[in-house]
Amino acid sequence: MLRQVIDPKEQPDAKISMFTGCTANVLVIQDKKLFFANAGDSRSVLCKKGQAFPMSVDHKPSIPAELKRIEKAGGWVSDGRVLGNLNLSRGLGDSEYKVDKKLKPEEQILSNFPEVRTENLSGDIDFIVIACDGIWDCKTNQEVCDFFIDKFNKDPDGKISKFIEELYDEILAPDVYTDTGVGCDNMSCIVIKFKK
Repeated sequence: MLRQVIDPKEQPDAKISMFTGCTANVLVIQDKKLFFANAGDSRSVLCKKGQAFPMSVDHKPSIPAELKRIEKAGGWVSDGRVLGNLNLSRGLGDSEYKVDKKLKPEEQILSNFPEVRTENLSGDIDFIVIACDGIWDCKTNQEVCDFFIDKFNKDPDGKISKFIEELYDEILAPDVYTDTGVGCDNMSCIVIKFKK
């Protein structure tokens, strides 16, 4: 029992945890500043005066700097997937891609090192959308912003959660067994609307 506490590899679910992971897309608001941190293929988009501004980059293996790091760490990319499996190049978990003890965390095949961007919190920001790739694979940054602008204009006091459900319904694949995969991914979305 003590060995399981000291050595995580000895825990009963250790094998499962080696092969599971997630992305992290975080927003911290402090002192009229917006701090966006991203590790993975989720994305933050700021809508200012009706215009979409991406506040993070989707970490995909096809990005030259990501591909260079992957290959330098002894990995490879096939069909847009790290080691033929993951279609993202940064994330939390997935420990099987982070086993080289000679490399720093940000140098591993799959890095957990976040990209951070800062923006001033100004009165012309309408809202921020933080969503996973299940949303962005189906809609562009501007399409998502336009969707919520339309909802807020038609129903200024409407529930944001209802609008998000309507977005999900719009992009949900009609048949996951026959569809090409678009709209078949998981969908997570947060919308932060600022009071004027």
